[in-house]
Amino acid sequence: LLADIRILSERVPSAFWAAASLNPGDVSISSSDGDSDGIKKEDGGTKQGKQGGSDNMFLNMFQSSMIGGSIGSVSGGSATPTSSSSTSSKGKNARNDMEEAKKYVPFLFDFSYLHNPEEWEASLALPTAVTTATAKDGTATDNANQERETENLLELEREFAVNHRQSIEDYYELFFAIYNYQRDLNQFVEDLTKGFYIQYTVESVLLDLDGRALLCEAVWLYGVMLILMERLLPGPVRERIIIAYFRLFGRDGDISRIDVICKLCKTTGVSPPTSASQRSHKYPMDEEKLFSRYPLPVDLIRNVVGCLISDDIYQQSSAFPNIDHRSIRLSRQASMLYVILFFDPIVLREESAKLREIVDKYFHDNWVIHIYAGMTADLSLEWSRFPAAKSALDNVLEMDNVKRMHIHNAKLIGQCMAELRAYLTMGILTDSFVLDNRHDLLNTLRRCNIAVRWRVLHRRTSNANYYSIVCATVEKASTDPKLEGNFAVNDTHVVSLILLTSQLEMQLKDSFRDLIQRKESIWIGCRAQACTMMTDLAEYFKGDQTLARVSRHDGLIQWFGSMAGEIRDLAYESGDHFTVTGRKIQLCVQALEEVEQYDLVDRDVQVKAFLHEARGMLLQMARAVGINEDICDDIRWISDMSYGVESMKSYVQIIHTRISKDPSNVSLLQGFFLKLSSSLDGPVERLKQLNSPEAVRITNYYSSQLVAFVRNVLEIVPVSVFAIMVQMSDIIERRLQRLPLKVQGDKLIAYAQLGERYKLAMMAHEISIFADGILEMENTVIGGAQVNPRKLLDEGLRKELVSHVSELLNNLLQFDFSASSETVASMIKHQATTMRSLTSLSGRLEGFQVALECVEDYVCMHGLKMWHEELSRIMNYNVEQEVNKYLLKKVLDADSNFQSDIVPIPRFPRTQNEPSCINFMGRIVSMLVKITDAQYTTYSIEKSGWFMSDGSEVCGLKTVALIRRAIGVYGLTGVDRLLCYRILHELHRFVKFFRTNVSKQGVLLEQLRDELFPEWKTPKSAVAIYASGSKKTEMLMLPMLTCFRRVGQAQLLRRMIRFELQRCARVDAKMLQHTVSTLNASLLSEQHPLEGGSEDMKNTCDMSVAVGIGDPLGTIFMKTDPLEGLPVLMLFFVITYIPKLSYNPTFGSLSKVKEGYPIDGWPIIAGISTLLRQFHPSYAKSFLAYVGQFLRVSVQTYATRRQGKNEDATRLAADLKNSMVLLEQFCDIGGLSSSAIYEHVPQYVMEMCADLP
Repeated sequence: LLADIRILSERVPSAFWAAASLNPGDVSISSSDGDSDGIKKEDGGTKQGKQGGSDNMFLNMFQSSMIGGSIGSVSGGSATPTSSSSTSSKGKNARNDMEEAKKYVPFLFDFSYLHNPEEWEASLALPTAVTTATAKDGTATDNANQERETENLLELEREFAVNHRQSIEDYYELFFAIYNYQRDLNQFVEDLTKGFYIQYTVESVLLDLDGRALLCEAVWLYGVMLILMERLLPGPVRERIIIAYFRLFGRDGDISRIDVICKLCKTTGVSPPTSASQRSHKYPMDEEKLFSRYPLPVDLIRNVVGCLISDDIYQQSSAFPNIDHRSIRLSRQASMLYVILFFDPIVLREESAKLREIVDKYFHDNWVIHIYAGMTADLSLEWSRFPAAKSALDNVLEMDNVKRMHIHNAKLIGQCMAELRAYLTMGILTDSFVLDNRHDLLNTLRRCNIAVRWRVLHRRTSNANYYSIVCATVEKASTDPKLEGNFAVNDTHVVSLILLTSQLEMQLKDSFRDLIQRKESIWIGCRAQACTMMTDLAEYFKGDQTLARVSRHDGLIQWFGSMAGEIRDLAYESGDHFTVTGRKIQLCVQALEEVEQYDLVDRDVQVKAFLHEARGMLLQMARAVGINEDICDDIRWISDMSYGVESMKSYVQIIHTRISKDPSNVSLLQGFFLKLSSSLDGPVERLKQLNSPEAVRITNYYSSQLVAFVRNVLEIVPVSVFAIMVQMSDIIERRLQRLPLKVQGDKLIAYAQLGERYKLAMMAHEISIFADGILEMENTVIGGAQVNPRKLLDEGLRKELVSHVSELLNNLLQFDFSASSETVASMIKHQATTMRSLTSLSGRLEGFQVALECVEDYVCMHGLKMWHEELSRIMNYNVEQEVNKYLLKKVLDADSNFQSDIVPIPRFPRTQNEPSCINFMGRIVSMLVKITDAQYTTYSIEKSGWFMSDGSEVCGLKTVALIRRAIGVYGLTGVDRLLCYRILHELHRFVKFFRTNVSKQGVLLEQLRDELFPEWKTPKSAVAIYASGSKKTEMLMLPMLTCFRRVGQAQLLRRMIRFELQRCARVDAKMLQHTVSTLNASLLSEQHPLEGGSEDMKNTCDMSVAVGIGDPLGTIFMKTDPLEGLPVLMLFFVITYIPKLSYNPTFGSLSKVKEGYPIDGWPIIAGISTLLRQFHPSYAKSFLAYVGQFLRVSVQTYATRRQGKNEDATRLAADLKNSMVLLEQFCDIGGLSSSAIYEHVPQYVMEMCADLP
């Protein structure tokens, strides 16, 4: 549960944080009434944020609010959100999330909603404050605005429910699991008290060594759950989550448990801190109120507190045997006492004697404690609210005592630094040295860890007076602490001590682990050597050896021979025999010391050296046999750093500075990471003892957190490497000249540019130095995760690459278009500026790519592969986010296939010029749409581009090619995808418009269709029918024009993009293009799906788009039901807008007659073709038939009026010619043959009309 609280706290939707921070009073003032028995009823303007209600009223209020609790009843809002300071910010993405989340605030309520749900639901439907202020006379416009706002809010709430339904349910289940935990614990204690467990009571459990630890931990963990819940999921956020669950699941879900959850999760009225640096430091809460909602039995709390005060429940005396280290040995119990005492606040307020005993035993030399998983608490602040606790602690925390503790710790740090440098000298920590100095080494470890623990914890004190003492500064930096004056110890000293201590711990752990494995072989080897030495000495005193100037001595011969036999008889055994064996070794050593008293032995230096070496071998045997797993356990307890998991984040910058100055310092970090990994044991210790399947999941979570910290620490290496690469890319892009295919001999020196190339070589050398430091690290296992330094370097470089490229794309792809004030001149100016931005972007990105290729060998990575993978991910992610504005079910970062926690893609705020665009991909599409606006430009299919009225090109194949060079093939396919969603959105809007507005004219359309039936025949009074129909459908034409223009414009842009992709593939990937084309043709001919299913089919389609295969105008975007009367309506659309067009032979298209009118021939035709493509082919045939009928009628009318010399004949001839051009271009762009036209308009008529003036 503790891990789940942490996991889910990282995933709280930003909307809840934004809603919880609407007003500071919502948390700190009004919420303080959360546990009161009576609540005043507030008016509608002040209800938001008023909390509370009596506990026994909740169920009744739920029952009365069932009618108004559904999603569909929400329709308004009057609240305005502000940025929440309670959320955990992860850079730009989190800030952007908060901005986006503000729109959801109006329908996220706190517990005040429960007093009168119907009134709250009704208040949402009222006009907002802005609407009320502007609506003065209740006009239809105001009502329409209100309806539109209500509809938007309904859509927002539906969108929020679709995207966050599952996460809200997860939080609800988490809160109920916490309630279940205390209920089960209370039930277990009650069963113990009633005697259900015959042999056990609460008292007997506390007498058992394991039982007391488990029971104390059970109570402590419940308290930690409540603290973590309040710390990571503040009350205002919890309330809004629960109300959101109630409103989402009120009708079809199980809300029977919501009363107990509301009681548990009500806000305590204390505001979380605004400082991000204090996230891991517990702030004073109203624990008394929080812990009393579902308390534990008082007798249980008293017994547990008594057990913790009197006993050492974890038996750690072997790890810290010194009486001066008692507070460190009992530190875990101290944190338990701190939490458990909140269940019995009477002790903290009144029982001074007991508090003095607790302080004297646990807090006589410390006041900042570790609670759980890196969370710390300052007792001088936490206990200031409780008289007895404050009084007991004040006796210890006098300024003189604090100074004494600080000075003692500073001197201890200085002593430890000197000892560490001595032990860590290369070649000192040999096996024999470790065996001989085992106790001294362990004592050094104890002192180092005690010094580090005190300093790390107490530098986080909240008391300003104590902080000025503990964090005293020194004017001049030094390697070791200043052990005089104010005894200044800065963060650099602490980091040095931690790194050196962790290095010694790592080496000692490896040494002892190796000695334990080789213990028997060491025993046998030393015994053999000692026995051989005794045999050699016996042979030596025979006097027979050459150059042995010693007389024969039978007594020594016999003595050394018997000693060799005794040493040979020493056996490596286990169990109690080690003590007996050790006694025998001691007697042998004593005998070897006594034999030196003989004059013959004492005079011989060689014999004395032999005896000294033999005694050393025997002592090695004794010490080796004394090495066991208990020593490793002691080192694990001594080196525990679970208290510093969060605190170490404040020292990362110092570590980065050390590495920047000397990259070889990276080698010290492996021991530091292993030391931090000790924090993983606590949360999963009991789960592993139970063989719980959850142990793996929890271990993986905490391992991932620690690996993320490791990645953050080592991030300085890829950051430094990439900073150099940026400089290299700048030289490559701006200074190096491009080498032509042929160079004249006298110009070789100019092209050589030796100075710039020397700078590039030096930069590459610097990169290799940084990379060597991290590549020399060995693979390290942290919890359940393996840390590979090469992989970390690769991920770090990818992160920097993604960050730099994303920022570059965001900064350079910003276009200063203002739709309300555009003119032809400003359009041309903006288009030129856009081209310069794209040119600059392509050059910068090319410089990055070349720099990656230059250094890939120095950092052991595949630079080009990294470039393409990350650029593809950036483009796809930004396209995915831009597409979200068209989707109801959003693709959140957690669900994205392209976003990553390790290599995150940053998001940036929307620009003021284009607030509707989420990122640069949307701005590119918006730019293309604006510079090809039909109001200013004309499209020519023959010239493949958009042109101004003076013939200048504003967007053509060169523009698309430049965009491709700037954002690559991945970006260009992303633009194509965005245009597809734009088209789909417009088509859906048209269908909605048709069914809501056009369907009302169903009788009229049916009447017109009957009058024009059959299409092959010229109806009577055709001119009157067309005139009457045009007038009656006039109000429907403008929305249709907008739809066709936008759809056609997007389709023509897609057509140009597809051509550029095809051209690029023919040059750069000819074989791939042929392969995909062949595969596509085979699939179409076989008409069978791929073996892999839809995923393989999707990959094939994506690849086909990437190489430019296929016709965009043939795309089917949606599946919809038939729209009755659509062909007839489109006929009248043609009749309405044909007079506004004229054929332009320069561009070969229909262009606008009046400048500034938003209409253009090819986009309209492409839009009509695309719309008809979404329906049955009979729709297109009917449209052709109706237009053909109209042409025939127009020919007859023209002939009649020409004979009568009517003045309208000229205009009619132009309209007739334009209609024929439209029909021909429609068939051309839709892939229809000319015979489709001739079925309705004879060919000779077409040819005759082509010659009209």
